[in-house]
Amino acid sequence: MIFLKKYIYPILIVFLVCLIFFGYYLNKKSSASKKNEISNLALELKIRNDQLAKMQKNLLKNGYNINNIINQNNISFKKITENKKLIDFNGYSLKKFKANNNYFDNYSFSKYTTKDILFNGNLAATGTAFIDFYNEDKNIFLSTYDGIFAYSKLSNIEKFTKVKSNIDQLITYENFYLSDHYGVKDILIDEKKLYVSYIGKRRNNCYDLKIVSAELDEKYLEFEIFYETSNCVDTNNEHGYWAQQGAGGRIFKFDNSSLLFTTGDFRNRPLAQKLDSDFGKILKIDIQTNKAEVVSLGHRNPQGLFYSKKYDFILSTEHGPKGGDEININHKPFAKIKNFGWPISSYGEHYKKNYSKKILSEAPLKKSHKKYGFNEPIKYFVPSIGISQLVSISENDREFFVGAMGNQIDDQDLGVHYIKLNKNRDKVAEHKYILLNERVRDMIVSKNKKIILMFLENSASIIILKKQNN
Repeated sequence: MIFLKKYIYPILIVFLVCLIFFGYYLNKKSSASKKNEISNLALELKIRNDQLAKMQKNLLKNGYNINNIINQNNISFKKITENKKLIDFNGYSLKKFKANNNYFDNYSFSKYTTKDILFNGNLAATGTAFIDFYNEDKNIFLSTYDGIFAYSKLSNIEKFTKVKSNIDQLITYENFYLSDHYGVKDILIDEKKLYVSYIGKRRNNCYDLKIVSAELDEKYLEFEIFYETSNCVDTNNEHGYWAQQGAGGRIFKFDNSSLLFTTGDFRNRPLAQKLDSDFGKILKIDIQTNKAEVVSLGHRNPQGLFYSKKYDFILSTEHGPKGGDEININHKPFAKIKNFGWPISSYGEHYKKNYSKKILSEAPLKKSHKKYGFNEPIKYFVPSIGISQLVSISENDREFFVGAMGNQIDDQDLGVHYIKLNKNRDKVAEHKYILLNERVRDMIVSKNKKIILMFLENSASIIILKKQNN
């Protein structure tokens, strides 16, 4: 026993201490190596993105639009998953189609590939596009963020045929074509009419939201302005920040005479509480007069929109700041203008801690909505999930898929959230998460709720979920 205490125990203690320090050293070295690898990849992509942007700018200066160069080509997708049955998707099978590409094999615009066409300049995503059904849900229409339009049959999704348009004549400022933050925000097909929302440039350093419309034509789209916000947001505003990605822009058909439209605040926070501003709102736009009225206010960046005609409620999603993504419900939405609290109330936090007293007074981010006279979200997420579009997947409008594009911590929320409302449709009765390892930018559902399409940004892919017969 004396021998153990005098010799063996000290040796074991020293050995364990050395083992702990060695493990710590290896872990630190591995973390540093991983950080260097990520940093090098980010730097490489930044250099390539800068080269691509420089080429695009040179072309634009010489009077060329990217659409003119590549519009004669088709966008092709390759099937990579065939009828995969997914337990998490509750009876749906999955097919996945990935855009054919060899991105950065060369930098020649004359050899533009599909991935180049869809590329949006972000490290986390290789493509941004929006989709919708038409022709009794037999066909699909697609728009990239920079205004390239194409269509395909649902039965032959591997090939999308491009459609020429006059979009480059309506949108002439170059940032629209160089950054998805400025580009197309949503598309909607209503019978034979195509609506496209985007960030418009009203004048130097002042941006608005616009919707253009065209008769749906598979040969040529002749767009004209359908709606534009009554004012614009100046990038050099007194509130200390400008964020073009905070635009909103979702469109949903309300009835035969009007559309619903979401607008963000572009990080000019006080606009969301001003009734005389079109920003930070959900609007109802009359199709005949093109005039808008406020349905609800106090929104930050509404990314998902649904209206239940049968049960008369709006369900919407919106990005919070650092945390605080929300799902909001608005029952009998046209009886009274509702206020959802931003930027007075939010379950998120400011990105910076050293904001001025002025900004903190404008956006105190109180941790209650109801206490300050606002509508509480029926669900909020801390940390944020990068919330996006939502679709109803049940006839009784109680079950929904909600897209997610990842949070700022570990991007573990890349996929879809399943939400089921209670019988009164005023609370979330069930919630589960379905991992896809992809940013879900857009979703559409067929009229019979049996087919759901999603556009995934990380790989510029489309997946088809098809409800299996029980």
